[in-house]
Amino acid sequence: MILPKLWNDRPAAALWILAGLSRALLGCTSEAHGEEQPTLREFPGAQASARAAAEPAAAAEPTPAPHRNGSLLLSAVGDCTLGDPAGTERARGSFHQTFADGDYARPFSGVASVLAHDDLTIANLEGTLTTEGCRSDVKFAFRGKTEFAKMLSLGSVDVVSVANNHSGDCGPKGLRETRKSLEAEKVGHFGMGVVDTRTVRGIEVKNLGYLGGRLDIQEQVEREVAAAKKPETLVIVSFHWGIEGEHAVSPIQQKLGRAAIDAGADLVLGHHPHVIQGIESYQGKKIVYSLANFVFGGNTQPDDIDSIIYQARFELRDGTVIPVSDEVIPVATSGNPVQSDFRPVLLDGPERARVLSSLEAWEKLIPR
Repeated sequence: MILPKLWNDRPAAALWILAGLSRALLGCTSEAHGEEQPTLREFPGAQASARAAAEPAAAAEPTPAPHRNGSLLLSAVGDCTLGDPAGTERARGSFHQTFADGDYARPFSGVASVLAHDDLTIANLEGTLTTEGCRSDVKFAFRGKTEFAKMLSLGSVDVVSVANNHSGDCGPKGLRETRKSLEAEKVGHFGMGVVDTRTVRGIEVKNLGYLGGRLDIQEQVEREVAAAKKPETLVIVSFHWGIEGEHAVSPIQQKLGRAAIDAGADLVLGHHPHVIQGIESYQGKKIVYSLANFVFGGNTQPDDIDSIIYQARFELRDGTVIPVSDEVIPVATSGNPVQSDFRPVLLDGPERARVLSSLEAWEKLIPR
């Protein structure tokens, strides 16, 4: 649902104003200088391992998929900011204040019936988890406590991209501390020079991430994806790209996404616009242009709380990884449509149908 902002007499609205005024008081510095039912769709040339029932149950409690070696179910979610604009941590309604009770399992609890039953969950970590001071040359610098990394592990998130324009918000030391915080919780990370490699259900999986949006990275993407790809390896490429607030896919996004697939990527995931963008089928593979926000502490009163979980199943057949099926699960980023509670919830009934219908409309905006 797209809702108007309600700013009058709302204490949480002050978060955005306080961000600039209180940085000096809270230790921020200019150290950093960086930039109906979900439809199961069968891929061309592949046979789906299961069919949805003619009258499926509500999406709030999806049936867990069977787990077996050589068959991998992954989930992808969008921007997760586990913190606030630096300087607003003490404001009423902020992310820090919302979880001051230490209930770190709560942020992802509304989607646990999905994420806890897949084999691999991938997210974009939009911000830092650090005690370092933050840059003052940007409008918003996102920072959370190092212990907030536990929200990811408790939420069944396995690996996150740090290839985004907020990973350097608190400088190189802040990024290093963020990575250490993730590693302490056994949450993998990729991007900014790191490739996450792991074996899941007998399939080697490589996650690569890029701060995209410019064609000058295309050659690097093609070279690194080609080096990572083997027939038996599942290669997933995440891009932080596109225009904030825009449902339309830009020609640059499409060119980079298709280049990654031409180089060998099996799936392309996108984020940064903070809203949903369409999903394109290209060469039998999928480009998910924007997953929108998810657990997002960067805005307490967002205009748009529509989001999705994208799921895809891959199988290893005769030594080659192939895509089998995919599914879009509609989500609202907050159970409270006016004041964010930073806890995504699954949608059902008319709201679920509306999001799926909107996704079809956004797909018509993909360049042809």
